[in-house]
Amino acid sequence: MRHIAIVTLAIFLMSAFYVPASASNITVNVQGQQVHTSISLSLVQNITALPYITTTVDSDAQPNLSAAFDEGLSRANPNAASSGLTVQVTSTKTSLNLTCTMDVSGVSQRNGDIVSVNMTWLAFNVTSDLRAENLSYNTIGSRYFRPVVAYYANASRFVGRPNATIAGVTFFVNGTSFNPTQAQDYADNFTMINFSGLTPTLDQWNRTYTLTNNTTTWRYSPPQLFSFDMRIQRNNMTADYVANYGYSAMISVSGLSRAQGHTILVDVGTGGMEWAMAAIVILAVLSAITVQVLYRNRRKRLGKFQRR
Repeated sequence: MRHIAIVTLAIFLMSAFYVPASASNITVNVQGQQVHTSISLSLVQNITALPYITTTVDSDAQPNLSAAFDEGLSRANPNAASSGLTVQVTSTKTSLNLTCTMDVSGVSQRNGDIVSVNMTWLAFNVTSDLRAENLSYNTIGSRYFRPVVAYYANASRFVGRPNATIAGVTFFVNGTSFNPTQAQDYADNFTMINFSGLTPTLDQWNRTYTLTNNTTTWRYSPPQLFSFDMRIQRNNMTADYVANYGYSAMISVSGLSRAQGHTILVDVGTGGMEWAMAAIVILAVLSAITVQVLYRNRRKRLGKFQRR
């Protein structure tokens, strides 16, 4: 019975400390040569205690903010640059939410009726330590996670000290066991504003065209960016400290568009392509109706013939 109680308590603690992956997304709207980006990022964790903050920072008040974003953008695309950048920061003890908006220039050009938009910039990564009041809201791994992970990685070795009650520590990354050194490095490298998972070419994204609003969209969900679990065994109890972070992406383009590699091609001419697409859809519908009518008439004729 004692063992059953211990196992039950361990399961309860693990479920209490379990943190599900939260929804984050990056949305890009392309209208002609204008590229607007809206980013919503959310991290939920119980590894450390974050400060309580709600504030908004922008590139006008903090020039280093746009410099940090431009540095990341230029590494992905040397011609890309941000403008009108704002970041809303909201954090609690166990959560951090970022909402960023900006326009991206230097990535589109027009040749006749065709606008080409180079989307390589989308896989950008900001590595700078960005701050809002007393919170480092980008370099979460090095500022907040690594010290805690390092403490527990060494805790069981300190015999005779208060933390000697720790019987064991196990680290998991994406469900795979990591040694303490690997776990510390993994935690140290985590940054919030990191879209390196968006490197696949657009033919690997899910493309749809909606005739009713004349919009082409591409959607893609990369693998989980950060999935960390630190399992602590102490006094016959087990507790899990976890953080999961991922995002999805959507590119929305006004008009009928296609992609070549990382480049989106948009027809901004007289709208001939849209009318052609509409004609194709209408013809497809009419063909389906015609086939159905012919099929029903054939069945009626066969039925009359069989009755004779």
